[in-house]
Amino acid sequence: MSHEFVLRPAPSEVVRRDWRLPLAAAGVWAATLAGLYGNVVSGLLVAAGCGVVAAFGRKWRRGFPAAAATVAFGGLLGAGVTTVHVAVRDHPGLAAVTAAEAHGEAELVLRTAPKPSNRRPELVTATARLHAFHTDDVALEGHWQVLLVASGDEWSEVDAGQRLTAPAVLREADGGRLTAAIVSARGPPEPVGELSLPNQVAAHVRERLVSAVAAVPQPEAGLIPALAVGDASMMDPELAADFRTTGLVHLVVVSGYHLSLVVGAVLAVALACRAGPRGLVTSGAIAIAAIVVVAGPQPSVLRAAVMAGMSLLALAAGRPRAAMPGLATAVLVVVLADPDMAAQAGFALSVAACVGLLLLAFRWARPLEHRGWPQPVALAVTIPLATQAAVTPLLVGLGSGVSLVSVPVNVLAALVAAPVVVLSVGAAAVAAAWLPAGEVAAQLAAVPARWLIWLARNGAEVPGALLPLPGGVRWGLGSAAALAVLIVLLQRRRLRVPVLAVLLAAGLGTVPACLTRGGPPSGWVITMCDVGQGDALVLPAGDAVVVVDVGPDPASVDACLDELKADRIALLVLSHFHIDHTAGIGGVVEGREVDAILAPPPGEARYGYELVEERAGAVPVLEAVPGQAFEFGATRLEVLGPPAELLSGTRSDPNNNSVAVRADVAGTSVLLTGDVEVEGQRALLGSGAVLGVDVLKMPHHGSSFQVREFLETADPAVALVGVGAGNEYGHPDPGALGVLEERGALVFRTDESGRITVVRNGDAFEVTTAD
Repeated sequence: MSHEFVLRPAPSEVVRRDWRLPLAAAGVWAATLAGLYGNVVSGLLVAAGCGVVAAFGRKWRRGFPAAAATVAFGGLLGAGVTTVHVAVRDHPGLAAVTAAEAHGEAELVLRTAPKPSNRRPELVTATARLHAFHTDDVALEGHWQVLLVASGDEWSEVDAGQRLTAPAVLREADGGRLTAAIVSARGPPEPVGELSLPNQVAAHVRERLVSAVAAVPQPEAGLIPALAVGDASMMDPELAADFRTTGLVHLVVVSGYHLSLVVGAVLAVALACRAGPRGLVTSGAIAIAAIVVVAGPQPSVLRAAVMAGMSLLALAAGRPRAAMPGLATAVLVVVLADPDMAAQAGFALSVAACVGLLLLAFRWARPLEHRGWPQPVALAVTIPLATQAAVTPLLVGLGSGVSLVSVPVNVLAALVAAPVVVLSVGAAAVAAAWLPAGEVAAQLAAVPARWLIWLARNGAEVPGALLPLPGGVRWGLGSAAALAVLIVLLQRRRLRVPVLAVLLAAGLGTVPACLTRGGPPSGWVITMCDVGQGDALVLPAGDAVVVVDVGPDPASVDACLDELKADRIALLVLSHFHIDHTAGIGGVVEGREVDAILAPPPGEARYGYELVEERAGAVPVLEAVPGQAFEFGATRLEVLGPPAELLSGTRSDPNNNSVAVRADVAGTSVLLTGDVEVEGQRALLGSGAVLGVDVLKMPHHGSSFQVREFLETADPAVALVGVGAGNEYGHPDPGALGVLEERGALVFRTDESGRITVVRNGDAFEVTTAD
């Protein structure tokens, strides 16, 4: 007689799935997020409510009541800690000063190094702590989190950790964060004292790495610092956009992937040196601390550092690592230490990607392993799939679009991702000690970096690479529900093959649509591209197009022109050289024929002018002169502004000296106004030009700097507003829109409607939008 026995693992080897820490972390996060949007009173009410639920649920050991009590306990912690921070943020004295936009002397300590703003690279921004603010009448002292906005080359010479003073204006900050004010510097900084030793080390490493990559050609030289320490300031803007489009952006922000590679390499060296448990833990902790110091307190860095620290503690205790409780602990520690993290998209995306990796990637890899796939190969496929599934609802909710090429690109990137990150980090470490060796290491890192660059550029060129979806909570929740249903169906063996067949058929069915889609509709008059906070418009010009402004993002305007099948640009009009109208220049000129550029003098907007000059190459640049006329097929353009004698001394001379153009497209009149404000509009009114039109591009994104008579004279049937959702400028102004709506104009905004196209059929206008 034979018997079969199933050997059970020893009790010490069993890791039970305990959801108490994840539930508590969810409660902390939710209550903290609610507290950031409230005040002290609402925070205390949330804390009291959570306390009552937690107290009543103490007697329950399992089931829904126990889970609710655990979440409530986390909510009690989150609400309590956040309320303390909100009380500091909402200091009455500081609130009064920001409401009055007071001028004074600010004393700050920088938390991050000043970096060029994504929206306006001529400005730099940094997070800081405001310790004092003095005016003629007020003297405030405290410890407030603020956002610093400044301009000038002097700000590039200061680094994180620096204490400084500067003349500044304090303004109100947006809600939902712990940022108590926006500090707009009105002069150069005056450093006070020396940097702390950790900050000196970080600055030294960064400076040496920049020097080391100078021996490497671009764009590899800009990519290596991003791979090593998350410093993407040297990356080519178009390449950075391609990394976002193809889902490779996680490689250029220091994350858990970087920490796992670096700490793993350090532990491997320690093991080779026969280090014991204490030596391993010590060397790993030093590596984690070094990365945090050099990379800075970025959300993904802090989350990954706490998780890695938990793993080291588990190693020191000789216990198996439980990854999900470790992630939950990281969320608890990071959010309770800095409640502002709960509202940061980067932190949420980092945690979501980690959840997808832990819950889905390894489970999905097992069937592939059973079919004979080597585990590394199986994980190379399932990790991108799992992380993409986890972050998609957040990306949709944030309005960032979903990359359809992310999974294959990341699978191919896995061939070099680990070596290139290790080599880049090694280049930073070696350069800090000996610069010539760092240069050699940077040149070695550049070799695999070229593969990533090739993948990003070619992946972004795939038709339909980035699927634009409407943003918002509803779309985010809807995509989460759809993905959840899909994952559940794929878990069932009987349904797996049919579901995969349907998905494959749907994917193949979209290929012809992606390859053949686009092209302007019959009767096309004008298209306003959705480029965020900026302008980019396209008009027909026979077998080519006229483009007026190119927006702030190369990828956005490039995608819009692809949709319209615009391969040749008869005339590129740049209304002025502010970044929100020029930074997308690479997305227009690359891969397209541009006959000429029409632009005004650069004036004060030198950064945008230099960017256009660099990207335009040999394309001839024409100076805009009132009365100039251009004809392209059924489209005629007449230049109305700027005036022959440029305006000066206005609120914004570059805005008011914008190129203003009247276009007639097969009998339909369009007025394109750039960013002209009050003085520029009055100059147009006094020029004698015919301003009454069918379609008006709203001046200056619909700001409050409008002349009522100008809008009434234009009297359009359709008004277009290029504006970014939730922009910090308050655009568009309801009063300005109201003037047009009172006269019967239909107003369309890109932040609400996406891309907008105006078509004329006979005497009727049709407006189609992307949403």
